[in-house]
Amino acid sequence: MKFFKIVVAVGVVLATAWTLIEYESSSVLVESGASLSTDSLSAESVNSVKMATGELSKPDNSLPASLLGTTHGVQLRSHNSALIITASLKDLFDYYLSAAGEENHQKIAARVTANLAQQLQGDAFLQANQVWLDYLAYKKQLVEFDQQYPPNTAGLNTLQQLQLLQQRQFALVALQDSMLGAEVAGILFAFDRQLDGHTLAKAELLASDLTSEQKQQRLINLNAQLPIETVQSIGRNEKQKQLLAIDNTADLDQQQKFHLRAEQVGAAAASRLQQLDEKRAIWRDRIAVFKQKKAALSEAGLADEEYQLGLEKLYSQHFAPEEKLRAQALVSLDE
Repeated sequence: MKFFKIVVAVGVVLATAWTLIEYESSSVLVESGASLSTDSLSAESVNSVKMATGELSKPDNSLPASLLGTTHGVQLRSHNSALIITASLKDLFDYYLSAAGEENHQKIAARVTANLAQQLQGDAFLQANQVWLDYLAYKKQLVEFDQQYPPNTAGLNTLQQLQLLQQRQFALVALQDSMLGAEVAGILFAFDRQLDGHTLAKAELLASDLTSEQKQQRLINLNAQLPIETVQSIGRNEKQKQLLAIDNTADLDQQQKFHLRAEQVGAAAASRLQQLDEKRAIWRDRIAVFKQKKAALSEAGLADEEYQLGLEKLYSQHFAPEEKLRAQALVSLDE
């Protein structure tokens, strides 16, 4: 494999850290009075608490379309009123954040806070909610970070690519530690940091002056150092790449796609993917019809206020209230 392809892959994968951390040990007990002390909670956190306990409006219990029939499967725990932080807390956050575009940020935040309140009480809930607020702040900082350290390394020589990627990893770890605290960030991002460190080490090895035989042996040794969870994740990533390649092959019919997917993930999963294809096709047709109506409305020569009223009416005619945000996001993609 050419080094350029490896480095591009690293640039995409490096969403986290340099230091390798054992995944099995990634939990910590945060006691009262530590960095997540309830005394230091912000006003925003207090408002989130009120929302979860019913003092503010409760979130709609119906999940957005992309999450229907799914669950995050994360079970939160506490000990002596202190939150036990594990990497799965980040999975819970990302599960609800994946609906961005279908739901606004306020509704997503309400869902997360309500779920935390369902599983935790007292100080443990307040601590988890503070981690959530810190995680949101970190996500916002990532926008500026990606501008400073763009993942695309095209046009750079091999040494420059490696140096940039190493700098990016160090800077990302520093950002995570500053936004969430080193202890909490080390837990939430432990798996990502380990995988990214492995990916960069592999890129450095393939770019070295070693012979092919020496590189192959060291790659075997490098892979042998990975925990089983990381090896399984790499395998899942490879399957996902294969599934995306199948999706992006235009000349395949449904039966061919099914057989190719079944080879990767089994017949049951292939059937579920086929059902998703059908749902997406229905959405594409609905969006196409709506865009035709919207274009006709735009050409009607209406005043701005009349146009906005007509557009709202179109959305109401073609989509249910809970579908509107998703529809707006899909319509705006081509505009």
